Amino acid sequence: MKRLAFSLALLALGASVAGAQVTPKRFAVVTRLGVMSPEKAASQETAGLIGLDAEYALNKYFGLGTALDIGHGNSRREDFIQRLRFGNPGVAGGDTIYYQQLGQPVNTLALNVIGTARIPGKISPYAVGGVGTYLLVLDAQANGASRSMSGLSYTGGAGVNIQFNEKYGVQFDVRALQFQDFKRSKLDPSDGRFLNVWFPEDLPVPPAAKNSVLNTTFTLGFRYVPQGGN
Repeated sequence: MKRLAFSLALLALGASVAGAQVTPKRFAVVTRLGVMSPEKAASQETAGLIGLDAEYALNKYFGLGTALDIGHGNSRREDFIQRLRFGNPGVAGGDTIYYQQLGQPVNTLALNVIGTARIPGKISPYAVGGVGTYLLVLDAQANGASRSMSGLSYTGGAGVNIQFNEKYGVQFDVRALQFQDFKRSKLDPSDGRFLNVWFPEDLPVPPAAKNSVLNTTFTLGFRYVPQGGN
């Protein structure tokens, strides 16, 4: 009987601890590290990603906040093949043809207002969604001047949060980050002056350009509640 009472007490204590992982009416800060994988139409390589979330818990189920994602990668060189002519200018502008893949560094910033819905507990699954804006900053040296691209962004995804105590925890999530008004031509430092229009069948053809591109992020985060446990 004593063992049963002791077991029930442990279960009650565990339930109270699990419930205490959620801290309503308080802010939580999440620092995330991972990668961002753009779709092929974006003509960018997989990039390293740093993320910072600030969330205010309305209650133990729902929260509101902001998500900042900062990525650093490169444009996909094989999507921007340049055809250059050298040699004797009297022979059709040159008797030597040189093909070059032209790429450049790309810095990505995305800031979204997000809402979070979660199942409270020590292991807490959650879903996140939001809307905001993005900015792509291109390499000034490659372009000969400052160049950027911006527009509306949407985000949505899901993950799981594992709480260590009232203040600390870790989380893993996967999010879709969609960029509107995307102009892939801006990623070409030559501005289309030396496109391979004569023999496109001999070299890779880039995917069709799109006005909206999707990036998928995979991040591992450290969650901290500044006032947790007070």
